[in-house]
Amino acid sequence: MDERSRAAHPVGMDRVRVLIVDDDERFRALAQRMVGAAGYDVVGTAANGAAAIEALAALRPDAVLLDVQLPDASGVAIARQISDGDGDVRVVLTSTDSTLVDDAVLAGSGAAAFVPKDQLAVSVLRSLIEP
Repeated sequence: MDERSRAAHPVGMDRVRVLIVDDDERFRALAQRMVGAAGYDVVGTAANGAAAIEALAALRPDAVLLDVQLPDASGVAIARQISDGDGDVRVVLTSTDSTLVDDAVLAGSGAAAFVPKDQLAVSVLRSLIEP
């Protein structure tokens, strides 16, 4: 663990467990590297809504980085389902299309935040996952 990670997660403290849900394999790999660099543990990934729901139940993550547009489901609907079922899971919505999520959609989703994929960075992840 490097000094920045150690400062964000003192010895003896559990690290935040993150599930990444996105249908783009390259983005999932990039997000895994960023989440790790931010000092969090990636506990799993999912490529669609059905796999996301299974992974949520099995892995019980602290946070989910969730694509808005999945091949079989709406990320917004999944975020709503997560917030209705377990308010302790912090959901961050993401998409390449920043017009898909406005303030009303975000508020209705129960997600903590929305960040366009092209603005995702280690510092942004830290501020959104652990505000």
